[in-house]
Amino acid sequence: MIEQIATLLHKYPELCLFLSIVLGHIIGHFHYKGVGFGAVVGTLIAGIVIGIIAKPELPELLRWSFFYLFLFSIGYSVGPQFFGSLKKEALPQIVLAVVVAVTGLATVVAMSVVFGFDEGIAVGLLSGAMTQSSALGTGLNAIADLPISGEMKAQLSAHAPLADAITYGFGDLGLILFLTWLGPKIMRADLKKEAKELERKLSGGKPGGELYANTYNGVRGYRVEAAAGSTVAAVELRHAEGRLSIQRVQRGTELIDVQAALELKQGDLIVVSARRSVLMDAEHQIGPEVDDPALLAVPMKTVSVVVTSREVHGKTVAELGMDRRARGVYLESIQRGVVQIPREPWTVLERGDILRIVGAPDDVERAAQLAGFVERDLARTDLTFLAAGICAGILFGMVKLDAGGVILGLGTAGSILVVGLLAGWARSRYPVFGSIPEPAQRLLADIGLIVFIAIVGLHAGPHAVDALRESGGKYFASIFFAGMIVTIVPLAVGTLFAKFVLRMSPLMILGGLAGAQTCTPGLNALREASGSNVGALAYTVPYAIGNIMLTIWGPVVVAVVHAMRT
Repeated sequence: MIEQIATLLHKYPELCLFLSIVLGHIIGHFHYKGVGFGAVVGTLIAGIVIGIIAKPELPELLRWSFFYLFLFSIGYSVGPQFFGSLKKEALPQIVLAVVVAVTGLATVVAMSVVFGFDEGIAVGLLSGAMTQSSALGTGLNAIADLPISGEMKAQLSAHAPLADAITYGFGDLGLILFLTWLGPKIMRADLKKEAKELERKLSGGKPGGELYANTYNGVRGYRVEAAAGSTVAAVELRHAEGRLSIQRVQRGTELIDVQAALELKQGDLIVVSARRSVLMDAEHQIGPEVDDPALLAVPMKTVSVVVTSREVHGKTVAELGMDRRARGVYLESIQRGVVQIPREPWTVLERGDILRIVGAPDDVERAAQLAGFVERDLARTDLTFLAAGICAGILFGMVKLDAGGVILGLGTAGSILVVGLLAGWARSRYPVFGSIPEPAQRLLADIGLIVFIAIVGLHAGPHAVDALRESGGKYFASIFFAGMIVTIVPLAVGTLFAKFVLRMSPLMILGGLAGAQTCTPGLNALREASGSNVGALAYTVPYAIGNIMLTIWGPVVVAVVHAMRT
């Protein structure tokens, strides 16, 4: 039976590919107290197992094509945050990310020397222990360029995913334990207390005027009596803290254009949107409530606005809420990079942030023009821009410099990543070309990495059996132990450096560590342990820096370990 299954799978390698993805996601769904392998490592494990059984043959071009799609989309998505982080205020977070990345690289090299690991094991150690799967791809790309035999390349390429699968589990678990237990112990910090203190500090001295979420607002109709003789602007100003906005004015049977200077008259019917606490007292301030379905049928629109305006960059949510151009608009969420950040009055908005806002169409259009731009067609992806970017990266990767016999260059993978960074930054600055909406970015990143990892696992499977037979369980145990060291040492060094040199607050340090190792489950665990989302503010800048540096470390590790072994 097993032989028949193996024959079938070998005959249809495409079945092996998609079966690895299916089983990998099933494996990835299993978590214990928030800790699990995730879909990527689950797919790698499933691919290795299926590869052992079926030994499928898949073209190299297929996996690299998908990996290049992944690299470009990752660069495109973090480009605005990466270049936006290069400012004085973000310097401590940048330094923390660099310290973690450099310490991680040094620890990987040190473990490779101590245990005699080859280039493949070293790359897998980096990608698994520091939970950065893209480093596995760039490392494999570098191994393919080494001046060694094809047989040796195949062996090293098989060792890398094997080491990644062995070390990734503790890479994820170790980071979560450090963020929620060991790190606070080292700093003698109470996470819940630190979160409250940080929130109090960030909100100190900031003006009111929040853009409250739509769930806290409502729409009501009133007959003007108490407010007769007041202008629209005066009524809205009187209830500014509740963000009251007059959406419609009906005089008799005629709808009147709502202007700030319009004077309300006795008997006018008006529609207002406001915070619910204001609406509770509106009958006393405006007049009796009316229930007129036709009058209350105010169209509402929800859009995602990308912040590109210099006028909005650097402002708090409260300051934006006080701007007259934001009247009638309510804030549902703020996304920075890949995470949701606190939607609080003191939250400072930055270029590249995505604001999800809701309101009447005219109000939304006006607020969008103030803040940046709206993706008009979320279903449209500029494939020409995408393909041209990857072409430019491939050509740029051909550029090599000879420095005293040492060949230097970013390589194909590194070049595509850099081009993606520049493309994402250019799009945020000049939103007239290169549209790749966020859902498309996620799809490209997810399918690009998953297909690449599945093929890597399928190719590595047969070699995994040979490696176990030749090296034995002790060798695998040494890889796991080295992975534990690579996970913990950069976190400990980063914590001590940030606390005693950078003087960062404990919660910002821990949020920065989660970002530096690009581990969203770690941030989620920190959010749960602290009872606050404020740590996400320290996640985004190190996430952008860590994504780039750890990905580039793949070929660096290969070059360093290869130089030491020859």
